[in-house]
Parts: sequence; C-alpha cells; structure tokens
Amino acid sequence: MSEQSHHTVIVTFQVAAGAQAEALHDIAAYVERFLSKQPGFIESTLHEGLDGTSIVHYAQWTSEEAFSKVGETARQQPEFPKLMKYQPTGRGYTTHRNF
Repeated sequence: MSEQSHHTVIVTFQVAAGAQAEALHDIAAYVERFLSKQPGFIESTLHEGLDGTSIVHYAQWTSEEAFSKVGETARQQPEFPKLMKYQPTGRGYTTHRNF
C-alpha cells in the first residue's frame, strides 16, 4: 500500500455542558456550506465526545498549501465568529504511515 501525503488538520472544540448539540450543528453547517467547497478539500469527519463537552473535527486536504490558502477566506465567513466561542484548537499533520 502506498503512503499518501495528504495534509491532515485536527481541530478540537470545548463546549459547555448541554451545548454540544448546538455546537455540532454550527460546526457541521460551516464545514458543509463553506469548507467542503474549497479547492484542495478532500474529506472530513466530525466526532462528538462521549463526555458531552468535546468535539473533534478531522479534515484531509491535498496539501498544507491548499489548506493555508483557505485560511484568510475562512476567517471572513459569517459563521466563523460563532465557532470561536467553542474554543477551537487546531494542528496540522502529515501522514507518517497507514495501517
């Protein structure tokens, strides 16, 4: 199996107890309406924490460059400020090995 060199971005969100459903809706809407339509976007998965206060968004991009180009436009989207209340923390990764 060949290794793929996609750029992976993992963003974690912390939400108040009882606010997870709203946060999931807001994040999913942002990904569906904007992020998934951007050049270089491959796919993403939204995970809800079993604790009711955490969310993980796992996204794959064709390259770090493609993801970086989306950055400024992303911050200008009307939904972006709403997402900031969920305390996002993101990091980029490259694939080391697939199993």
